[in-house]
Amino acid sequence: MRAKSCVVLALLAGCPDRTVSEVLPEQGKVEVKDIPAVPRRDVDILFLIDDSLSMKEEQDSLRANFSRFIGVLESLDGGLPNVQIGVITPNLGTSALDGTTATPIGGCSGQGEGGTLRPLGAGGPRFLRNIADGSGGRQTNYGTRTLTDAFAQLATVGTAGCGIEQHLEAVKRALDGTNPLNAGFVRESAYLAVIVIADEDDCSLAKSTLFAGPQDATYSDVVNFRCTAQGVACDTPATAFEDATGRREDCHAREDSEMLASVDRYVEFLAGKKRDPRDVIVAGILGDPTPFEITKKGAITVLKQSCPENAAGAVAFPAVRTAQVIAQFEHSIRTTICDEDLSEGLTAIGAALKDTFGDPCFDNTLADVDPATPGGQYDCSVTEVRRHVVAPDEELRVLPACDRGAAPCWRIVEDAVQCSYTKTDPHLKLVIDRGGATPEPDIHVKASCVTATPTPPPT
Repeated sequence: MRAKSCVVLALLAGCPDRTVSEVLPEQGKVEVKDIPAVPRRDVDILFLIDDSLSMKEEQDSLRANFSRFIGVLESLDGGLPNVQIGVITPNLGTSALDGTTATPIGGCSGQGEGGTLRPLGAGGPRFLRNIADGSGGRQTNYGTRTLTDAFAQLATVGTAGCGIEQHLEAVKRALDGTNPLNAGFVRESAYLAVIVIADEDDCSLAKSTLFAGPQDATYSDVVNFRCTAQGVACDTPATAFEDATGRREDCHAREDSEMLASVDRYVEFLAGKKRDPRDVIVAGILGDPTPFEITKKGAITVLKQSCPENAAGAVAFPAVRTAQVIAQFEHSIRTTICDEDLSEGLTAIGAALKDTFGDPCFDNTLADVDPATPGGQYDCSVTEVRRHVVAPDEELRVLPACDRGAAPCWRIVEDAVQCSYTKTDPHLKLVIDRGGATPEPDIHVKASCVTATPTPPPT
């Protein structure tokens, strides 16, 4: 029954699992574009930033490289979209869905931060707002700071939070409309993006009894392993984690856990936040879900990290539950937190978000099918469709290349500014010429363009 989440989101394009290395189409085949004819420019972006003890280096890298994420969004046609950006932590203390809380321990106490958006300084706004004012300027709510500087302050969450991180439940509490301090963050007409940055997996509690046991020298390891054993199961071998150490394969979120909430709860919640689930973007910079290995720490059974220690001495653990939720959404991306530098991951997430808006820039080099003719000669199939929420897209017409037919038509042009974040040379994008006509808001353009065969490495 592990396919339940895919059934819940049957309107989405399957249940992809797109890591950063899998986002780009395979070169030598085609690159596919899906671009709304009338771009929507509102997006609410929620960052969940792990505030546990091991996250200092990752938080430093996030703040240092946030400008790369924003830089990709600024490269959209028309510049930066109308953004609202909020930050929460996964610290829900020792609280659980059954309404109970356990005895405080370490950074875990009561409801923790409860999914409340963090303020920009004492009494400051609970989220950053940067929107077009209709007169060529921008309205902001963070004073004379730059957006990057304001985010850096907002994202300084510290490392004193609870070591039992309830990522998914914290996101739900932030977005479910029950917290008056978060009012106004989610706009009905906006895209919703959720970005999780964490070095351990989700441990959203159904029961606070997970914290039970003597608080001795092994307590932290015991409780963390209880999260693993209650939250994840593996098919190969399918034995209980406590029974044997070693590598496990085909691991997934447990459906019969007594102590942890089902991940389906969060898939259904996020998909239901918008009329069209494709308006929800879910991303993560996480510990790699594989390898997944049970090992020993003295006499205690523990989960082994999936990321080897990097130059900064940081490690990360398999994010099986969190990755499984991310994979259910058509617009999703998962990158690794194993690298000390998060710049590549943030750039990739920015590109994935830009793609949701309708990114005309090509990530791969397009094949010149007639090199003897001056200028690039590209092989693309471009179709205009009508987007339906509860039914497949309706194909309306095939658009010709502009050198072969009248508008509406398509052409490929070089744009080193708008497409500067891509790794191609030249930087190319798709342009639709409508001859001045205004399309209806539910029209999309779908394009498939042949990409160049990669040059084999020298022997």
